[in-house]
Amino acid sequence: MTQQQLLQYFLPILIIVPVLFFRMRRMARAQPLKLDRLWIRPAIFLAITALVLLMPPPHQAGQVLAVMDFAWLALAGAMGAAAGWQMGRTMTIDVHPEDGTLIVKSSQAAMLVLAILILFRLGLRDGLSIEAKAWHINMLLVSDASIVFIALLYAARNAEMYLRGRRVMALKAA
Repeated sequence: MTQQQLLQYFLPILIIVPVLFFRMRRMARAQPLKLDRLWIRPAIFLAITALVLLMPPPHQAGQVLAVMDFAWLALAGAMGAAAGWQMGRTMTIDVHPEDGTLIVKSSQAAMLVLAILILFRLGLRDGLSIEAKAWHINMLLVSDASIVFIALLYAARNAEMYLRGRRVMALKAA
């Protein structure tokens, strides 16, 4: 293995591990949950996803997505939505005892899902870049599918948290 290959594999790990560490420390603490702002991040992700999917790649300006490509994107979206809904369900939503606002605390399962997704994405990228030509895989479609997956993961997670947060507030008011 050359020095460039070692750097290619270990540099992302050296960047991702500290980021994950600090992100998981932050996720482990209880944070305020603002129901009226839960739509903002998913809306941005979905808008970016739509832009990415609608803009043709520069080298394939006349090519559009095939019907089968949309099936793969729909599958990625369904898997992302299911994973996001589960991730949202693992988060604890409570009412702050002093000021009556909602607080959310991530579970270890949500942190584990995040770490697994990042590791899977790194492995998928490396594995498919090696075998893409042999397996006749469209790398652009794989990239688009991962973008759709992540966008719907966050949209479903926040939708689940919004619905559950409203129920918790209704129970508190009753």
